[in-house]
Amino acid sequence: MNNLRILLYVIALSLAACHPEGTNVNQGLDKAAQLIEQDPDTASFILENIRANQMNEAQLAEYNLLCTQFNEDKNIPHSSDEQIRQAVSYFVQNGDEYQQSKAYYYLACVESDLERKKEAEIHFKEAIKLAALTEKYDYMAKICRRCSLYYQKYGNFDEALEMERKAYASQLMLNDTSGNSRTILSSALGVFGVMSLLLGLLWRKNKNVYAQLNSFKDEMLRKDVESDKLALQCNYLEEKYQSLQQHIYESSPIVSKVRQLKERSVLSSKALSFSEKEWGELLRLQEGVYGLVSKLKEINPRLTEEDLRVCAFLREGIQPACFADIMKLTVETLTRRISRIKTEKLMLVSTKESLEDFVKSL
Repeated sequence: MNNLRILLYVIALSLAACHPEGTNVNQGLDKAAQLIEQDPDTASFILENIRANQMNEAQLAEYNLLCTQFNEDKNIPHSSDEQIRQAVSYFVQNGDEYQQSKAYYYLACVESDLERKKEAEIHFKEAIKLAALTEKYDYMAKICRRCSLYYQKYGNFDEALEMERKAYASQLMLNDTSGNSRTILSSALGVFGVMSLLLGLLWRKNKNVYAQLNSFKDEMLRKDVESDKLALQCNYLEEKYQSLQQHIYESSPIVSKVRQLKERSVLSSKALSFSEKEWGELLRLQEGVYGLVSKLKEINPRLTEEDLRVCAFLREGIQPACFADIMKLTVETLTRRISRIKTEKLMLVSTKESLEDFVKSL
């Protein structure tokens, strides 16, 4: 039956040869494109009978794309990228989104066979991005499944699973647009549900799929265990870091100097002063332990350096009367400033909480 069909196509092509130059080439390419998926052997025979010297650039690009597609669909290993690169060069400049996507897709397939991992991954992603714009959901599902096989080849199971999810979603979209009420599998897309889908979809492609699936499950379990260990380690390190920060803060000379103000008499003749370096160190320490500066700036980015210094003293429980002279202000002026910081800059008008209590709560 196949031989008879091929004979009929040969007769049709012979008759087409009587038409103006190029017509028989276009007819042959169109017929091969129609048959490439349902009857690839006949399509291949038609392509073999098309003369290369009769083709223009566009026809040659279509011819090269179809030849590459035949080899890929028949699982014939690709040994060269010369043909597909000519097709890519032409369709990127002159083709629509679907043609560009197909060109990148088959280029990625060739590169995968040639062990060009990075280039293949880039072109698979480009093909998927363009395919998403075409609404050809059957084609989208096809290239996502092929990309999943590529990722599995190199042990990238997380990426392979993501490609299977995209293929599954495309298949559901195809069912919706075609009025097909059947579902492929359960609509639940939990991890193990998708793994079951991965098994069903890949069984036809690889006789060793069960071994791959078991390896995939082991990898997932191993990653879960590693993730739990890392989470525990992160928590432990976070606690140690906070403890270290607190120790550095408590043992800091500048913090000790600030706390001396609590015992200082308001009328003491011994005046304390703070250099710019000490002010900076105090704010840096309070930011490291409490995140004081960033939290206040998040509420109002217009807080001045002097406003932050006032809040830093209040965070340590120092009363205005004890540090007004350090700010070079009278107690009354400093008290009014604290009130403005609270009501006008931090907008704490409706609360009875003092500014000191507020900064300590941060």
